[in-house]
Amino acid sequence: MKESYCGLCDQCQLDHPEFLEAVATVKSFADQFRIYWWGHCFWGDEGFSLPEFRRGLEWFLSHPECPGCRGGRGLDRCPIRICAINRRCEHCYECPDLAQCHRFKLILEEYPDHKQHLLRLQEQNHGRKTILKRG
Repeated sequence: MKESYCGLCDQCQLDHPEFLEAVATVKSFADQFRIYWWGHCFWGDEGFSLPEFRRGLEWFLSHPECPGCRGGRGLDRCPIRICAINRRCEHCYECPDLAQCHRFKLILEEYPDHKQHLLRLQEQNHGRKTILKRG
């Protein structure tokens, strides 16, 4: 099970069967390319390395499961991970300073709604705790 402090793993498609099937299909097509016939298509600033592309596809197929940063993967120097560990938070939505947190800048470039998602989780979690205290 993939687990992260920031919750980004919840949106990860790495272990999604359709994603892996699509990668396998693309790899099958890429394996049919013969670089000496198609090398002229991959030149200059617009080109890319077909062998590197193949390696990337192989990587996805050989790493179908990721445990997330709480499970031993991820970036050791991730500011979100470091903060959560120091604050002893299992998840960022547990942090009372989430709304003001500036550590999500890089994530928000790719996932602009992610912090709002975490704030909604925080509100839902807070509501559950209130109900449990009353009961």
